[in-house]
Amino acid sequence: MKKIACLLSVLSLPITALGYGEIGQWSSGWGQGTSEYNVSDSSGNSLYIACSADRPVSMTLTVKGVEYGSYSNKGFDLLVDGVEVQSPYDTASRVGSNNFLFAWDALRKARTLQARTVDGQIVNLPTKGSAKTLPAWGTPEFDCTTEF
Repeated sequence: MKKIACLLSVLSLPITALGYGEIGQWSSGWGQGTSEYNVSDSSGNSLYIACSADRPVSMTLTVKGVEYGSYSNKGFDLLVDGVEVQSPYDTASRVGSNNFLFAWDALRKARTLQARTVDGQIVNLPTKGSAKTLPAWGTPEFDCTTEF
């Protein structure tokens, strides 16, 4: 019985790790050399960004329990104030790196934020607190690295 309880605890770690912050506004955290930024809506949809000085940025969009982005074979785009940013997590090229930096700057100023998945789902995500939570790039607090 103890083994089952221990296994269940371990299996729930990834879910718990992304569950910080307040629903409806941007939040941040830090652990194991990674700065984490997250926003979620009341339906459980979320956008998670992980930044580190020694690893390229990663982004995960979760819609209805399905993950899209950096660690999935399913992509997504962001629409920030109606401006589309394609695959902002794909920084393996100069264009991709520029897209990420453009998206980051736009997120800090955003009035509206939508994510569109490769399979056509569109979710509206909160923008409250993004300017305070996401550090301006070029500042010492900004530690997102791109591949290019």
